[in-house]
Amino acid sequence: MPKLSAKSQAKLNTCHSDLIRLIEAVAETEKCAVICGFRGRYEQEQAYREGKSKAKFGQSKHNLKPSMACDIVPLPLDWDNIPAFERLGEKIMAKAKELGINICWGRDFTNLKDYPHFELIG
Repeated sequence: MPKLSAKSQAKLNTCHSDLIRLIEAVAETEKCAVICGFRGRYEQEQAYREGKSKAKFGQSKHNLKPSMACDIVPLPLDWDNIPAFERLGEKIMAKAKELGINICWGRDFTNLKDYPHFELIG
């Protein structure tokens, strides 16, 4: 049965308890990895410079403690396999609805398609 690696769990543990509960529930049945939870100043500014984020430090929900955002990828990871990201994202959104957790998906952003990104609303 799939579950998160120790590295993924450590990143997830920097997130809000609702995100932890949600991603742990999804990881019980889906092979996935958490690639980002909390992001400090250096990491956020680097993501901004590289065009991976439209937010400067302090403007991203990744910069809050606990993080109100996390980035999750399907395994095995293939950045070009958008259908795999779509399938995982749909499962995350369905599980969030089932658990009563209000989130949005970076796939639905208008200025940047961020398939791995999920953040709490509110």
